[in-house]
Amino acid sequence: MKDDFPSPDLHAWYDAMWARAHGAIAAGDIERDERVLAGPDPRRGLTLVARPGAALTKRFDALLERLAQAEPGQYRHPPADLHLTVLSLFTVTEDPGAQLARLDAYRAAVHAALKGIEAFEIAFAGITLSRGAVMACGYPRGPALETLRERLRIQLRARGLDASLDQRYRLVTAHATLFRFAAPLRQPARFAALLEELRHAPLGSMRVDQLELVINDWYMSSGSLQRVELLRLPGRPERAAQPYGV
Repeated sequence: MKDDFPSPDLHAWYDAMWARAHGAIAAGDIERDERVLAGPDPRRGLTLVARPGAALTKRFDALLERLAQAEPGQYRHPPADLHLTVLSLFTVTEDPGAQLARLDAYRAAVHAALKGIEAFEIAFAGITLSRGAVMACGYPRGPALETLRERLRIQLRARGLDASLDQRYRLVTAHATLFRFAAPLRQPARFAALLEELRHAPLGSMRVDQLELVINDWYMSSGSLQRVELLRLPGRPERAAQPYGV
C-alpha cells in the first residue's frame, strides 16, 4: 500500500490511559454517564465500524460478566452493540439534519477511502481504562486501520465534511468499549483490584473483512441503529480467532 501512515505506539497509549484512570477508580473518582440508563438516546451521528466475530464477542461477554458481577449497577454493553470504531464521520448531535442531508457525499468519501484496502486483523489483549469506562485493548496487525483512517480524513476534508471530524479527540487507538460507569462504585478498591487482575487477560482477535456505515446514537445501541451500507473488504479466507500471543 503506497500511502501507509505511521502507526501509533498503542501499548504506550493504553498504558498512559491506565495510569491516568486506575488510581482514580480505586478511590471511587469516576465519570458517571447517567444518560446511558435513561432510555433511548435521540442524538445521532454517522460512523464506520467493524464488528467482532462470535468467538471474540463471547470472550468480551465473559469479561463483562465478571465486571458486572463485581459492580452490578453499571452499564454493560450488550453483545449486539459491541464494535470497534474505524472513524466517526460526524459526532453525535441532537440535530443531525444538515449532515444527513449530505449522506451521499459521506458515502462517496468512504468508498474512495476504501479503494485498495484489504481485510486485516486486530488482536485484543487486556483492558485499559478511562474514568468513565473499561475498554478492551486492540492491536492492528499491519498498517491498514491507520491508513484507512487517514484516507477517510483526507476524503472528508476534500468534500468539506470535516467540521466535526476528530472533534472530541483524534482517534488513534483500536479499543472496544465494554463497560461504562453509570452509578457510584459500591466497592471501588475491590473493583480496581479486579481490573488489575484482568489488565493483561488474553482475549482473541477479529478479522475485519467487512465494515458497517451506520447512523448511530452515542452508545451504538442496536435498538436505534440504522445501517446505511455494508462494505466488504477483499482478502484471504478467515483464520480461526486465537487469544493474542498464542
